[in-house]
Amino acid sequence: MRRFLNLKFVVVVIGALALCSCQVNTVVTIDVAQSGAGSITVNLIADSQVVAAAPNLADDLRFDDIKAAGWVVTRPNKTVDGGLQVSLTHTFDNAEQAGVLLDQLSGEYGPFKQMSLTRSGKDTDSTFKLDGVLQVDGGLNAFADSQMLKIIGGAPFAENIEQAGLDLGKAMTIDFVATLPGVIERTTGIDTENTVTWRVPLDGSEQSVLTTSRNTAVKATIARLIAGFFKFLLFAWLALMAVVIVSVVYKRRRTSSTPSE
Repeated sequence: MRRFLNLKFVVVVIGALALCSCQVNTVVTIDVAQSGAGSITVNLIADSQVVAAAPNLADDLRFDDIKAAGWVVTRPNKTVDGGLQVSLTHTFDNAEQAGVLLDQLSGEYGPFKQMSLTRSGKDTDSTFKLDGVLQVDGGLNAFADSQMLKIIGGAPFAENIEQAGLDLGKAMTIDFVATLPGVIERTTGIDTENTVTWRVPLDGSEQSVLTTSRNTAVKATIARLIAGFFKFLLFAWLALMAVVIVSVVYKRRRTSSTPSE
């Protein structure tokens, strides 16, 4: 899957944008555990005006290619205000896999570029680094299949939207959210405890996502220290018992070997 939005979904939505003041919101969330494993979730919400302009959108969506790539799809469902919501989730076993999945959500025109997640250090004291660029530098081209662009020679409905004077940035939003273990040491996003949020620019500009967090597993460290201390005590006790036993045996032998008067 080379686009984080299903092609049919995007084509219909963009067409609706050319006809009315619709809103499409997308949130891409990466949730990383202490081990470096985690999940990536894509949540797309089209408002009621999009659904009104394309009433059969939910039935027309196809997710075979997405599922084949290992993504778990939550069937499109209606929101409280009459919109449509679709969720896609994929787990990863380590930091390297996370970078691959983020690359699957992008393409030549963005929005995720040069994305990587790394984990260094020990299990009880590790540093996580999330790096890359958020950029949509192809306008509507970023939301259409590359083969389709070759056939039609450009993004679908681009001329309609340009003639209507619509601002793509006002019609849709893309947020990137990262939850990393430990304490955020530095970030280019908005930090709320250990969760960082960025708004993807849709005007061609770049947004860095450089973020580092340090996770010190205090409980695990203390547990290891206590375990080591008790092992030391056990070793010392065994050594002491060995000395006592040897001493007792030695005294008994001396007593038995001493002739009685």
